[in-house]
Amino acid sequence: MYNICVFSTKLSYSWVKNCENFEIDNMNLQIFIYDDLSHLEKLFLEKIKIYDGVIFSGQIPYLHIQKHLNQYLSSIPCAFFDISERDFYYKIAEIQYKYPHFSFQESIIDFLYRENNYLSLKDILLPEDFPYLLGDSIEVFGLPDAYDVVYRTHAKLWKEQKVRFSLTRLTNLYTYFENDDIQPILVTPTSESMHLTILEIMKEIEVVNLMNSQVVAGYLEFSISQNDPTEIEYRQIALYKSILDFNRKFGISLITYRSAIHYELITNYKDFLMITNAKETCSLAGFLREELSFKIKIGWGIGKTLQEARIQAEKAATYCTGTLTESYILTKENHLIGPLDGNSSIAIKEFDNDKLETISNHTNISILHLQKIYGLVYKLKKEILTAEEISVHLSISVRTASRILKRLEEFHYASPILNKVTKSKGRPSKLYKLEF
Repeated sequence: MYNICVFSTKLSYSWVKNCENFEIDNMNLQIFIYDDLSHLEKLFLEKIKIYDGVIFSGQIPYLHIQKHLNQYLSSIPCAFFDISERDFYYKIAEIQYKYPHFSFQESIIDFLYRENNYLSLKDILLPEDFPYLLGDSIEVFGLPDAYDVVYRTHAKLWKEQKVRFSLTRLTNLYTYFENDDIQPILVTPTSESMHLTILEIMKEIEVVNLMNSQVVAGYLEFSISQNDPTEIEYRQIALYKSILDFNRKFGISLITYRSAIHYELITNYKDFLMITNAKETCSLAGFLREELSFKIKIGWGIGKTLQEARIQAEKAATYCTGTLTESYILTKENHLIGPLDGNSSIAIKEFDNDKLETISNHTNISILHLQKIYGLVYKLKKEILTAEEISVHLSISVRTASRILKRLEEFHYASPILNKVTKSKGRPSKLYKLEF
């Protein structure tokens, strides 16, 4: 049974409620009404603990959660009810019948943007006949004052007598025009579109369930300076006790197998993501650092079979070359992720984000990649890096990391420096000084 919750305002409920009548096998759907976006945040955090998927009534609540609670949004399948091309042209036919003098040229339509390909209207109309828009991107609906922005845009065009028709997705827009002789035309998703959205999110839930049922193996190894049976036994007992304490503290059940100087762990993908904070940091590594006086190498392996996962986990542990307990992941595609050192994620200040966004615009490099590189510089306390180091920490190929560095060099955000340390075989790694 798939449990899905829908978030709606009181006004939107007038059309959202139609999805309560859908007869879909293995689905339990519940609608929750929120008063404002702050109330929505509280409801969202509460309901994602007990529901398998979330649907929002429109773009504004979805983008608001995406902006303010993105770390939780990515943990559960989410969608919003959108207007399809079929919905749109069906409504246009209805409007043209009701208003024979309807003209696109004298209209504002606030739900057309490049993300939905302007519902193919640009393929039909000449540029001079195209309606007025709220903006070219759906991102405008994610602004803190999105409702006011929509109203002001409509109101300005009416005041300038440029439009005679306002087509909107906002159920409450008419309340802004209560003192004006303006009646916006509400366009909402049809029952058919809502039905398809629910079926799509059920497919996403199925995929997540399949992913969560994957088996993940862990490989924990401690080093021993000399063949001292007493010390080996002590470390075995201490490590095993710490694993049990970790399970108890975090409510996780790690299946544990003991060998001579290492332990094997088995868990599911869902718990693995929780332990590794979605492959960002390893809470087990942090916990063992606090509990044990000796270093533990932690390798996580993901494979198509348990045996393959075990092999990947043992390989991942070999990358733990630091002096403290640390953790690496090796996926079934042989992507290495780490080190997941157990510390909390590095917080990037708003000022730094602005700077990185500027660099991203100049270089056309993903802001996410730049944030991770910045975080790596911050964590390692050094500005000189190689493509190999960036490759490991960003989980990308060395070739891609090299292209990023060359791109930064081209725009003077990085400069190559002489590598005085040479290898016994092969060419020395090229060093770059980052100048963010």
